[in-house]
Amino acid sequence: MKAILAVIICLSVFISANCIAADANDMVTGQITESLEKKFKMLIGDKAFTNLGSKSGVIKGDILTVFHQSDTRMADPIGQCAVVEIYDAKSVCEIITMTREIGMDTVTIKKMAYDDALLFPSVFALLTKVVEPYSPEKQVVVYIHDFFDDKHNVTRFSEKIKREVNKVFFQKKRIKSAGQAISPALFAYLPGEYNEYNKTIEDYLKRDRIDVIIAGTYKVNGDKIQLSYYKIDKNWEDIALDTAIAGQPYAKLVSQVTVPYKERKKEETIACDIIFKPVYHRTSSRDERNDIIAYETKDNPILEYTLRRAEFNIIAPVDLVVRIDGNEIRFDKSYEYRVPLTTGNHEISASFKKGFYYNDTFLVALSEPNIVKKTVVLSIDKPEDIVVEIEANPLPRRENLVFKMYRKVTRSTSIVKPVLRRETLKPVETFKD
Repeated sequence: MKAILAVIICLSVFISANCIAADANDMVTGQITESLEKKFKMLIGDKAFTNLGSKSGVIKGDILTVFHQSDTRMADPIGQCAVVEIYDAKSVCEIITMTREIGMDTVTIKKMAYDDALLFPSVFALLTKVVEPYSPEKQVVVYIHDFFDDKHNVTRFSEKIKREVNKVFFQKKRIKSAGQAISPALFAYLPGEYNEYNKTIEDYLKRDRIDVIIAGTYKVNGDKIQLSYYKIDKNWEDIALDTAIAGQPYAKLVSQVTVPYKERKKEETIACDIIFKPVYHRTSSRDERNDIIAYETKDNPILEYTLRRAEFNIIAPVDLVVRIDGNEIRFDKSYEYRVPLTTGNHEISASFKKGFYYNDTFLVALSEPNIVKKTVVLSIDKPEDIVVEIEANPLPRRENLVFKMYRKVTRSTSIVKPVLRRETLKPVETFKD
């Protein structure tokens, strides 16, 4: 499990300063200030400092458009550079495209838009935390869950927060929405429980091919709203960002409940061993070999010619692919694979090609439409470890894929859960002109 440290941070004020400006077309404009290698002119792959940082709404992975410094109308771009390091008031970008040599030229990016000036600073700070650990070119798949009051209800204010998070996050091209393709069992966990169940939640994210889930809670405290954002990341550390905003503008919204809290059953996690059992068959006679050819070719003269030339004496399954809830498993090095599953229903599909050998020499494998495929639904009703055997038999007139499931003796182990890292945000104004 990931090591999680305790850190306190403050949110910087978003302002326009020095050479940084937002033009009439909602573009933030800055400039390349220095080459990292002290070059006067730069080519693709070179890196340089710019004076656009997080205060300008720039995040790691953003693509800046480069214009020659004499092109005051910014009508003819000369290149692009990708932000690889980000600071409050500057960034490091790498030249990725160019039509001419690049020097101390102008860089621009579209200005961040938002609907709520009080919520935006904390949402943007959360966004920077989401992309920070990933390489600049990595597209991060994010699921935005709900935000709950102190009684676990969803309110009009909850919906407003969620809209703001969606608006801010998905302006950035490197943030990809997970859509609705997420395990329903995940919704049984409230954000306040993420510290205790973060390993379980990460397993769901891995299964659903989602990098990050965002959720949150809030509580009215006098004239302030105490707001906490939770970020659970399947690859990197998990954090909670705490901040406070003025409560008066949202007094009506926080009192309007839209989805009352209803407790959901938490599914339990088990270990599932997937065992591949291939059937290798050696033909006993030429007649048997001809019967296999006749069955597999079925009036396909080209395939028939290929198999007759192959002179095979062994038929076996090759390229077995198993998918559990859409996640692929390949048996390249071992015939056994362990995956964590939860109680409930899971879709398991398997496919393989029929391969033909002469002794140990591989000759040919059948492709579409001769690939064998089968899908079953596995229903797990008890939190006990199980084994799923998949027998792959390439012989004609046989059940080519057979699934068998049985339970194992459960073993209890001690699980050490890390402490969720908390960070504190101070309320600030944004984009103050």
